[in-house]
Amino acid sequence: MASEMIQRRLVFLFPGFEPMGVEAHVARFRRASERSAKAFGVDVSFEEPTNEANDLSFATLTARLKPQGAGGETRTDIVFCDWSDLIRSYEHRPLPVRVARGFAGLFDFIATGTVIQYLKTSWRYIFFFLYPFVAVLLALLVGLGLFISLEHGFSGPTTGLVAGLIGLAAAAGLLWQIDRRWHLRVALDDWALAADMCRSRNPAIEERVTRFAETIQERAQAAEIAGTADEIVVAAHSLGTCYAVPALAKAFETGFAPRAPLHILTVGSSLMKTALHPSAAHQREAVRRLLVDHGLPWTDCQGLSDPINFYKSNPATSLGIAADPPPLIVKVRFRHMVSRATYRRIKRDFFRLHRQFVLAVENRCPYSLHMLLLGPASLTQFRQTRSVDRPPLVEPLAENARSLQEMLAEPVAGAVS
Repeated sequence: MASEMIQRRLVFLFPGFEPMGVEAHVARFRRASERSAKAFGVDVSFEEPTNEANDLSFATLTARLKPQGAGGETRTDIVFCDWSDLIRSYEHRPLPVRVARGFAGLFDFIATGTVIQYLKTSWRYIFFFLYPFVAVLLALLVGLGLFISLEHGFSGPTTGLVAGLIGLAAAAGLLWQIDRRWHLRVALDDWALAADMCRSRNPAIEERVTRFAETIQERAQAAEIAGTADEIVVAAHSLGTCYAVPALAKAFETGFAPRAPLHILTVGSSLMKTALHPSAAHQREAVRRLLVDHGLPWTDCQGLSDPINFYKSNPATSLGIAADPPPLIVKVRFRHMVSRATYRRIKRDFFRLHRQFVLAVENRCPYSLHMLLLGPASLTQFRQTRSVDRPPLVEPLAENARSLQEMLAEPVAGAVS
């Protein structure tokens, strides 16, 4: 097994739609890696992250992972491909503009019939799509109900005005609470950006994809010249996939030809969110080139209980692309990754569930993003076994972990099926 271990790995990691800078993404990845390492009984250490040429769109974090009791270690260089400044450009718009552009984006996906494609591809996603509409409708109904009750319950020359103001205040207060708890404004920004991405009407997005492509090519070539890449992984979470896929395709257009095995890893992908839009032909073509022209292995991890990812979709077949073989779909169960108390706390918070793809695991289980990207096994091995919970990672103490066999005995095959 030691001879099969990955000694050096290069990862390009594309975060999802979260209004947090690259430094925060690096810090969270580091914390989650350390917590996951404890669950798997391995040692992980990090060098201080670096930003080259003061470019805040990228940061590099180097990790060293060594299984306890096993020889050798795996060194991974993670290049964080950040686009949080683009998110903040939507966040910093005046509130009326944010709301108007967000709902304009939603209606764009309705008018083009994309929402019908969502229903055909992964019907659970419709709950996330409807969330802004339901939130606003609920607030309006509460405000209207309060207005009617007050107007009928009291009489006087100013009753209607006062009742109306109280109703509006109640509606606004409820929306504020919904936003505070479930990030309504962030969701609206997400839809506004997604619509702009589909229609290629934000030049900053196109420029960032080009910069990502250049970085992938330059860093991969430098690693191969230095002999520091046994494996290259382009990994993305959520809407980050919609940057990673066209960036990698563009890198190939400009002469990218890696000698080391290259893998695509997507977790909680939102690729279908944009690629199913009629105007997103450029995204569908990027997927086709990566799978058909370049034959890249693609592993897509999906969560049953997460309404923000496209459960049971496939990056190839869902887009009508004949790839042989198509991307491998790995199904993840969050409740096996964390403690029962944690799962009870997060299971009704769909944003928190969606982030679990990139957060620490509390139990040994077949899926852990951090063991996938930092561990000794290659992505090829993971595609064969669909589990990171294998030698040379040491076995857990019996009283502290459920066995993999016990997980696989359940109706949906364990944490990964």
